[in-house]
Amino acid sequence: MEARTRATAEMMPAHLARIDAEGRYTYSNRRLNAVMPGRPANILGRPIEDALGPAYDKVRDAVAKAQDGHQTTVEFTDDASSRRIRAVFTPDPVEPGVFILSQDVTEETQARAALQQTRRRALAAQLTSGLAHDFSNLLTIILGMQARLAR
Repeated sequence: MEARTRATAEMMPAHLARIDAEGRYTYSNRRLNAVMPGRPANILGRPIEDALGPAYDKVRDAVAKAQDGHQTTVEFTDDASSRRIRAVFTPDPVEPGVFILSQDVTEETQARAALQQTRRRALAAQLTSGLAHDFSNLLTIILGMQARLAR
């Protein structure tokens, strides 16, 4: 059962890990470098600061909150790879430590931004169309009055 669980975790398109109370990795599905390129694949026993490098500064507070017993989600851009990462830090209910789930959400973020841009454009088009219609109505009245004034 343990081998099957480990194989399943290895196939996940996300990094699954656990750190102990000192911030050292006690488990990793070896997918950190798939989510955040340039990071080592084998991080067992290493401190989270070393494994994440400069990106650790972006998750430091979330790790601290999780170690205090509060689940925390943080989304940040990894400067080294320009990828958007969403990480969830969940306290271990059995012994001091934190479970980590991190995944690359770059495409999702780009799709969300494109959808917002499309909505803005649709709103601008609707507003412009309404203004053009109102101007056309005013112009019709002005042209009608001009004909009367000419007579």
